[in-house]
Amino acid sequence: MTPEQELERAARAEGILGDDLFKQAVKEVEQALLSGIKRSPIKDAELREKLCQQLIQLEAVVSSLWSYMESGKLAEETVKRRGKKVV
Repeated sequence: MTPEQELERAARAEGILGDDLFKQAVKEVEQALLSGIKRSPIKDAELREKLCQQLIQLEAVVSSLWSYMESGKLAEETVKRRGKKVV
């Protein structure tokens, strides 16, 4: 991926992470999963495991978006060093 493409990806990731609807959706899904974990019957380890895996996957999506933003910062430096204008 070129530095310019990384910059574009970083801008898109920043837009998603800053979007109020996305933030609300992540918060609601996270709360629902945590509630499900807390309310699951003690004997239902399989259900808790599934809910925990879903929570980990949700966190991985958000973490990936943050990572794209960070790599965009590095790409911006690369572009600047080349003397190209950053949009």
